[in-house]
Parts: sequence; structure tokens; C-alpha cells
Amino acid sequence: MIAAIHCTSPSLAVQDERTLRYFNSGGPMSRRRSERVVASMLREQSAQFHLPRVIRAGLHFGDRDPLSAVLESLARVGLDDAELLRERYEAPATPLLARVVPDARWGVRVGQGTDESILRQALLLGLCTSFQYDPSRPVLWTRASLTRRLELYEPAGFYV
Repeated sequence: MIAAIHCTSPSLAVQDERTLRYFNSGGPMSRRRSERVVASMLREQSAQFHLPRVIRAGLHFGDRDPLSAVLESLARVGLDDAELLRERYEAPATPLLARVVPDARWGVRVGQGTDESILRQALLLGLCTSFQYDPSRPVLWTRASLTRRLELYEPAGFYV
């Protein structure tokens, strides 16, 4: 006797002495399986792997000059050096991967946001290149760095 599996999609037929049965080669019945979720990747420290934290940084300047706008915010809060922002705002202490998102709609709108929110974003952007966030580098503000919109990722989160 030939062992066979019955299925509603007759893509392959096998006949033994008593019955005709069909094998399914991937029809709709195979897509009705269900699996029980036994682990979460959403930031569980006990999990073997997890989704990395994502930090978004970006400023929208409109027609304003990026450097002038950020320096004005810095002066309004009573600071004269961008390095002093490290003491004022908490920033990630470890290097992160950066990804430029050119047409991102998120970010603080200069002119509508508070000086605090603008400077918090400017600190993150000043510690980034277009590929990496590095907390050990100096806070560097250029027109290019301030106009980037970035997503920052923990690199270890991608690997087991």
C-alpha cells in the first residue's frame, strides 16, 4: 500500500488498491497553519534576540539658516558652547548605527518647537555622521549635519 495524504487541491494523485488520494503541492490548505508565539522580540531582556531601540532625530528649518537658528536657541537658554548640552540632556552612551531618512516628516519644527526640544535634537545630530552616532566625538554642527533626519539603532540588537 502507498501512503498518501488527502487534500482538496488535486495537483498530484496516487491510487492504491482501495482509494484515490491527492497530494497538495502548496495550495490554500497549507497556508491555514497556525503557530503559537513563545517569545517576543520587543525589548525583553531575557529574550535571546530582540528588536533594537530606534531613536529618531531631526529638525525642520523651513527657510531659516540651520546654524543661525540653532545658535540662537543655544544663546536663549544661556549657553555659549554646544559641548555644554551633554550635561543638560541625556544622550545615548554607546555608539549607534545611523540611517538617513531624507523625506521624513517627523522631527522638531524650528519656530514652533521649544528651545529645549530643538537643542536636544541638535545635540544628537551634532554627535552623528551620516552612518554612525558616536558619543565620544565632539558636538559638530554643520548645515549638512543639522538638516539630516536620522534613525539611530543599537547594532547589537540585530545579532544573537
